[in-house]
Amino acid sequence: MNYVPRIQEKTLRRFIEEKAQHKDVLLVEGARQTGKTTLVEHVLSGVKRPTAAINFERRPALLSKIDSCADFSDFTAVLEDACGFDPSANHVLFIDESQESMKLGCFVRFMKEEWSNATVILSGSTLTRLFRPSVRYPVGRVRRLTVTPFSFTEFLVALGNKREADAVQEEFRKTAPSRHLHLLELYDRYLTAGGLPRIAADYADGKDYAGRTEEIVADYEQDFIRIFGEDTISIVKACFRSVAHFTGSASKNTTVVPSPGTTVNNKINEIFARLEEWKLVLKSPQSGPSPEHSYGYLPKRYLFDTGLLRHFRETALPSLKLLGDARPEVRTVIGGIIENQVAIDLSRGGAEISGWKKTPSGMEIDFIIRENGETMPCECKAALKIKGQHLRGLTDYMETYKVKRGVIVSGAPYCVIPVRKGKGEIVNVPLYAAEFLPRLAGA
Repeated sequence: MNYVPRIQEKTLRRFIEEKAQHKDVLLVEGARQTGKTTLVEHVLSGVKRPTAAINFERRPALLSKIDSCADFSDFTAVLEDACGFDPSANHVLFIDESQESMKLGCFVRFMKEEWSNATVILSGSTLTRLFRPSVRYPVGRVRRLTVTPFSFTEFLVALGNKREADAVQEEFRKTAPSRHLHLLELYDRYLTAGGLPRIAADYADGKDYAGRTEEIVADYEQDFIRIFGEDTISIVKACFRSVAHFTGSASKNTTVVPSPGTTVNNKINEIFARLEEWKLVLKSPQSGPSPEHSYGYLPKRYLFDTGLLRHFRETALPSLKLLGDARPEVRTVIGGIIENQVAIDLSRGGAEISGWKKTPSGMEIDFIIRENGETMPCECKAALKIKGQHLRGLTDYMETYKVKRGVIVSGAPYCVIPVRKGKGEIVNVPLYAAEFLPRLAGA
């Protein structure tokens, strides 16, 4: 598959081209197989400045030298000798799989403080390991850029449907009925394959993308075994299955292991915390009308890629189609899958996601979107037509908090519905345009 332009390219280019001394160090993070290395290498290929690129998994001897460095000046000398990096000459340094170093995290703060003209990019799938317990996090000295799986428009480009991708980006508010149906069919394919580049490439080429998915899952499991140990891998797998099967619902440890004892319960909490740090699981806290209402509400959790969610969920179950079965129980499951994808879209820019519950057993709002000082409630529906019952939760929230705009993400075409006697509106955003939701909040 040819290189697919990524949403994060502009941010990365701006950082590299920024003309300032003592720049922050950029941490490019995200789960394995999301395309971090490909993105950085592609952008650096167009940079007209000397660049030193290192991958610690490919250069273990250099990694060993760096981990043996006595201090920062020794570290600088190692880089100068190993790859010609000159921090005083406006060079760019890119270290991939940087979390493999035991010592590198100690040097990050000094990269900003002592390398006045250098641009430094560190990448890795578990960058929280870079700053081990003995290493103080370099507050005020780093920026973060999270690379997520392909968005729907990126997926379309990967499949060779650039025309449709351009149409979504430019015209989703005025899509013709025939094109709307066509885009929903393509979106169904996206929800099936997911957005991991290698899987998308196999899917586009008609290859065994399911087999590729199993390979990638096996790679993840080896990472977990290396870090957590073999004795906990069964709990890690159970955590993934729990998120996949109960997406859209409160995340309970009892859905991971029935009736867990204190030790197992603590281990589940530890594993979920790690998976969230590594961007493999997205956590959405649930708040209520007051702190008293919010206390004790369990969070929701989502997988970082909907294709992997489908893999964990549908290994022993029939695959569901967006434009298929109309039974309510099936639409509820599809609604959870859609909610998972919207969570990914909302978190793509690094924003924290959260939901809202009026009462423990009553009305809830899937997501509260905050952008440019504005707050917008968001509901996800598997429906292909919007009905009055779909608006009740949003209108109640909007009335309670005097919010002017709410949004539904559904299979229906784009439309704007006046509410609250013309003092507010609910925007129905078609599924294939969900990646543009943050724009609507601040519009």
